[in-house]
Amino acid sequence: MTSPRLKGLQHTWQSSSFRLALGFGIMVLAILAGIFSVYYVEIVGRVSQQLDDYAMRTSKRLLSTYAQQGPLGLKNEIDTLLADGIDSQTEVLILQSADGQVWAGNAVATLAGLQPGPHLQDVALEQETRSFMGRVQLHLLDDGRYLLAGSDLQPLTDIRDRYFKATGTALALVIVLSLAAALGFRRLMDQRAAALRRAMHQAGKGNLHFRLPPNAHQDEFSRLEQDINTMLEQLEQLVHGIRHVSNMVAHNLRTPLNRTLRHIQAATDGPPALRQAQLELAQAELQQLSRLFTKMLLLAEVESGIGQQRFERMAIRTVLQDVLEYYEPIFVERGVQLHTHWDCEGWVMAESHLLANALSNLLDNFLKYGGNTEGLLQLDVRLYQQQGQVILLLRDHGHGVPEEVLPRLGSHFFRASSHQHLPGHGIGLASVRAIMQLHQGSIVWRNASPGLETRITLPAAS
Repeated sequence: MTSPRLKGLQHTWQSSSFRLALGFGIMVLAILAGIFSVYYVEIVGRVSQQLDDYAMRTSKRLLSTYAQQGPLGLKNEIDTLLADGIDSQTEVLILQSADGQVWAGNAVATLAGLQPGPHLQDVALEQETRSFMGRVQLHLLDDGRYLLAGSDLQPLTDIRDRYFKATGTALALVIVLSLAAALGFRRLMDQRAAALRRAMHQAGKGNLHFRLPPNAHQDEFSRLEQDINTMLEQLEQLVHGIRHVSNMVAHNLRTPLNRTLRHIQAATDGPPALRQAQLELAQAELQQLSRLFTKMLLLAEVESGIGQQRFERMAIRTVLQDVLEYYEPIFVERGVQLHTHWDCEGWVMAESHLLANALSNLLDNFLKYGGNTEGLLQLDVRLYQQQGQVILLLRDHGHGVPEEVLPRLGSHFFRASSHQHLPGHGIGLASVRAIMQLHQGSIVWRNASPGLETRITLPAAS
């Protein structure tokens, strides 16, 4: 069974923030260790080189004195160097016989295992009060005595010890501070992440009204909290929209289905003379339902992004002229006055069938609701380009719509109260808005006094 302390350590190690902060601490530790190593090589190497230079320089001087003045001159030179006060704490000068008798110098050397030559070598030395190691150059003189010239290694050893002690203390301090910083950073990240987890937990429980409180710190977590709040708002709106759409779909399906059932029941139970009429009414209701399903399917496809892969460069003017040509017999029959003003071709990246469907829906709405008080229909069409945008204006000269209704135009299943008596389901303008959004465009309505103006904006194709 795992102990609570071990579980706590495992939980701490599993924290990404702890490992990240600890990783930075280890990186700093490695950098400092590298810097200290460079300084160690530089400092200790320079001191060691100075000691070696002194040994070789002094040996050369003493050998020259021996060659010119003999053993007595060499002894006097050693005494002079030891008495001049220069490097007196570190210099080692010895004139010694093989049996250990010192003729001149400041220490006794253990010569066992040493070979005379120009190379430097470490040797055990003794003075009256201490034993120590020295680095010397050993020479065998003509008279059988040995000349040793070099330096005491104790100062170099002291420098090494102090350097290692200081370096160890500094690195230990870095380790402690890194662990403390990692734990503190983990605790801080846990506190900030706890709020995010709480928001996700509330959203998972269906509480989409929950919002994270604003944070004064404009850091990454603050921006993430803002994004989560925005996401929760969008989710709340989507869920509300789905509920509304579900209710409207149920209503729009239940009513025609009930009417269809009544017509079928009347055809079954009623007199034979009325049977054909009742069946035709039921057929009309089912056809209306079929059109409703077709529009709903198109709306779902557009809102899911289907159709973007079929985008191609085309002129809105050409598509609109084709649609107007299709509606020309209806316009002639209804006495529509059509005025067109083409300032450009309106080249855009679009899917022709979707664009034609959107324009057809707008013309259908114009034919339903665009008449004036005398029932006359007039449609003004203008196409122009401005600041990299292709703009299409469609204006009727009818009654317009109430100002409070304008923001709701294009919502799913929305119909103005004044139009409830007319056929329709409130899907046409919703599909138009979805098609425009699929094309990275927009559609807005405004009262033109008289009439209603529809403004479509699409990015111009390069």
